[in-house]
Amino acid sequence: MNWWKHLLLPFFLFLGLATISYGEKLGDYANKIVVIPIEENSLSSPQGFGFINRTLKRASEENASAVVFDLNTPGGLAWETSDLMMKSLYRLDIPSFAYVNPRAMSAGALLAVSCDAIYMSPVSSIGAAGLVSSNGEQLDPMVREKAESAFTAFTRAVVKKKNHNVELVQAMMLPAEKDMTFGNIKLSKGKILTLTGEEATSLGPDGKPLLAKGIVNNIQELLDKEGNISGSIVIAKPTAFESFALWIARLSPLLILVGIGLIYLEMHTPGWGLAGTLAVVVFTLFFFGNNIAGNLAGYETIAMFIVGAILLIIELFVLPGTFIIGFAGTILIVLALFSGMISSFDFERFMADGWSLSGFFALAYRPFLNLTIGLTGGFILVMIMIKYMPALPFLRSVANQSISGGSESGGAIGTTCHSINVGDIGISITQLCPNGKIDVHGIIAEARVQHGILHIGTPVRVIDKQAFNLIVEAHHTPQSSITATEVKESK
Repeated sequence: MNWWKHLLLPFFLFLGLATISYGEKLGDYANKIVVIPIEENSLSSPQGFGFINRTLKRASEENASAVVFDLNTPGGLAWETSDLMMKSLYRLDIPSFAYVNPRAMSAGALLAVSCDAIYMSPVSSIGAAGLVSSNGEQLDPMVREKAESAFTAFTRAVVKKKNHNVELVQAMMLPAEKDMTFGNIKLSKGKILTLTGEEATSLGPDGKPLLAKGIVNNIQELLDKEGNISGSIVIAKPTAFESFALWIARLSPLLILVGIGLIYLEMHTPGWGLAGTLAVVVFTLFFFGNNIAGNLAGYETIAMFIVGAILLIIELFVLPGTFIIGFAGTILIVLALFSGMISSFDFERFMADGWSLSGFFALAYRPFLNLTIGLTGGFILVMIMIKYMPALPFLRSVANQSISGGSESGGAIGTTCHSINVGDIGISITQLCPNGKIDVHGIIAEARVQHGILHIGTPVRVIDKQAFNLIVEAHHTPQSSITATEVKESK
């Protein structure tokens, strides 16, 4: 198969994905009530917040009638919630409602109070928005004081704009410094406020509900109570395109592992083959999935990866033995893979907070773990390929078919090359730069020179046998040249 035919695979793959994405966005949100389900894990990952932010932006741009959050969540990521409150909900130019069905705890409560109005289901609860670490433990006192100061500041701004009780919401976030009373609700010193549906809708001293406007059985009843909201209800869901991308992002370590194995296989077959095409597809999927997932896998990281790959190609095939070029290429590729898995939310927060060792650790831990798993797995895969792949008939045939039109005379170690031994003399029939082909007593085999470049017609000597090719060096003889026929006859 010609090399250009392999490029059709990634082309048609992404043409199909783009078609799926476009098709699912044809049904717009214009004049509709957009319901965003907030479930148990919706607020626990950057990908979930990415979906919410994209949905709000789309609803605003397409002039939806309203947005309703259908809340049933124990909470989630604090800083991502703050971004959602300040950057999306605070500026939202269409009506927004929170339906607590049946619970909006922690980050869910903060999301609810960022809406224009709150409604409760008959058996429901809201509150307990105190800050804890990602593993659920209490924060260090100094860290807590800093975080609570920032959170209460922006929460006051959002809650005030949405006409909710600032003091009550703050009591959901911070332990009470003294005994407090909100209407008929009493809060003891040192406690954090959580309200049931009946308590949230009970009247305060001013005759207004403490927090929620009413108790309703479903979203349609909520809309009926509002009265001035019209339009059909549409449930916001990730498109198949987004779901596929998020699924791909979770498989980042596996993609790195498989990509390394495919690159190793491609390097041991001449020309451009199926393994190289699949490697392109795998790493394209890696950056595509992480980009959709809200990570830093944008044009910059892709360009870094491509430059690194070009430098490696120069090291291997143009200027072998320079080391520095190959080292620089490897560093760029590793940095591109690492930074491509960093959450853009975490990065923005890290830059805003300023440099700190703990902040960098929180930023880099997950990407570093994924990268380590991928690189270690790739190394192990290459070791397995070196040892076992030549013995597998199916994989031998794949390697043979990817070179020279499938002729076994051009096969790799493990086919006709078993009859070639270390010390045998041959001649290069293509340029070895560092890979190429040699003729050893009539057998055409893949070979690689360790140092420099060998031109066509250079006598060579086999110094090692590896999984997919022979390792050779220039063979110096008294004659000025040696032919393949002479090599064959010498045997």
